[in-house]
Amino acid sequence: MWLSDQSKARLALGVILLGATLFPAALSAAEAMDSTERQLQRCLDDAENASTAGQTGCQDNAANAYDRRMNAAYATLMRDLPANAAAHLRDAQRAWLLFRDTNAKATSALFETRKGTMYVPMQAASQAATVRDRAIELEHLQQILRIEG
Repeated sequence: MWLSDQSKARLALGVILLGATLFPAALSAAEAMDSTERQLQRCLDDAENASTAGQTGCQDNAANAYDRRMNAAYATLMRDLPANAAAHLRDAQRAWLLFRDTNAKATSALFETRKGTMYVPMQAASQAATVRDRAIELEHLQQILRIEG
């Protein structure tokens, strides 16, 4: 099927506009990935970490990095919040720690029902995601606290 020059021009313009629309979205997705996530992705992409142990080690390293971030954000919030708000945060963090530990037992029980080594790094990823989410949540609270109000 042959296209007229006008149709070719419209098609070319459509492709250009589509590319211009998709490129920023791809760029912002890459920018949205935080430094720990980028480091985790590099670790997982490294051929030397292709084994179950390597993949699990990458996830464990990420979980430890997120744990450090979470603890740093928590300490900063506890220092900067008024006493009443800090007491509520302390209660919330204690409840979250209980959730984290109970959730780890539940997911561990689930993964014990699976057969195959691929589930080992999947379980590590699940546990890392739990800590990641809390670290990011506390960091967002820090950002909110920095807003002059």
